[in-house]
Amino acid sequence: MNISTRESVLALSTVTVALFAVTALLAGSKIDDWKSVRAQQAEVLESIERSKGLVEQEARWTKRMSELQGLMPRFPQGKRMDVHWLSEMEKKASKHGLNILRHEVGSELQEGLVYELPIECRDWSGSLDALVHFLFDLQNEGAMLDVRYLRIKPKDKVTRTGRFSLYCAYMREES
Repeated sequence: MNISTRESVLALSTVTVALFAVTALLAGSKIDDWKSVRAQQAEVLESIERSKGLVEQEARWTKRMSELQGLMPRFPQGKRMDVHWLSEMEKKASKHGLNILRHEVGSELQEGLVYELPIECRDWSGSLDALVHFLFDLQNEGAMLDVRYLRIKPKDKVTRTGRFSLYCAYMREES
């Protein structure tokens, strides 16, 4: 039995198409994995470039930190900071006519030399003018006070209610 040239070309083409189909079926999931790995690689390379940029700016950030350390209040090691910051917050709020009805103090966080104490004010009430003056007073104090979340909703035409998150930054004196 002789196989003609036409038949051998058709057989070779069929085998080639079958091999490509099997390869595509088997490699389909691997291609998705490969794309995912490439995306992760791009993210890591971008992160490395950002980190290199930050390392190159170390002197600038060290200088900036030393400038700001003078503004940051220092407290003794054993002093309870929740009492201090709550009294400061309450004093400023009552000065401007803002009523703080409920609050929770979070746990003290330390990042290097700097400590941070979050205070969640769950419920406050007052006029918009009182709130603005309260926030302005917080910002102008020498301490590092940062309102990271603020929600305001109307209660009536004059009174507003809401909640906010106040983060208090400070340093501890060395032992």
